Amino acid sequence: MSTKTILGLTVGGIFCLSCQFNVYQINGFARDFNDGDTICMRYESDEGSPITTTLIADGKFTFSGETETTELCQIYSKKRPESTVYFFLEPTHITVELALTPERNRVSGTIINNTWQQLNDSIRILGQEVVKTSLLPVADCVTQLLRVQKIDSLHRQMSDCILNTARRNSDNPIGQYINQNYKAPEFK
Repeated sequence: MSTKTILGLTVGGIFCLSCQFNVYQINGFARDFNDGDTICMRYESDEGSPITTTLIADGKFTFSGETETTELCQIYSKKRPESTVYFFLEPTHITVELALTPERNRVSGTIINNTWQQLNDSIRILGQEVVKTSLLPVADCVTQLLRVQKIDSLHRQMSDCILNTARRNSDNPIGQYINQNYKAPEFK
C-alpha cells in the first residue's frame, strides 16, 4: 500500500468515526414476552405513531439510530401497551428491561438513565409504603390520625426526592424535564 492510500483510508476512517457521535444503541430484554412480539419506541411527548419498532428474538430486542438531543422516550409492547418503560434517549449505549410488571422495568447505561431509574425506584418504594399504610386496619381516631400523618410524611418524602433529583441535575435533561413537568403539591 502506498502512503497516499493509507492516508486516504485513515482520513476516511476518522470521518466515519466522527459521524458516530449521534448514534444510540438500545439493547433490550423482554423475557416476559414471546419471540416475534412487536416492541415500539416513541417520544414521551408524542402521542402519535412510534419512532420505530422491532421484534423480540430469544427474549431480546434492539434499537439503533441517530439522535441529536436527549429526550424522554417510551418503549412498550404493541400487544400490551401498559407494559412500558420510560428512559432518556441519548447518543450512547442504553440497556432496557421490559417486563409485564412495572417494578421489574429497568433502564441503565448512562448517568441520566441510572439517575432516572434510581428516582423511579425510590418513588415506587415510597408509593408501596403509602398503599400498605392505607390498608392497615383502623381501631380508633388516634390510629387514624397516625396513619394520615404517616401517609402525609411519605408524600412529602416523594416530593422531596423528586425535587432533590431536579436540583442535583438542573444542568442536564433529567433536571430540566422534572422542572418543566413536576408541580410539587402544596402541603398544609
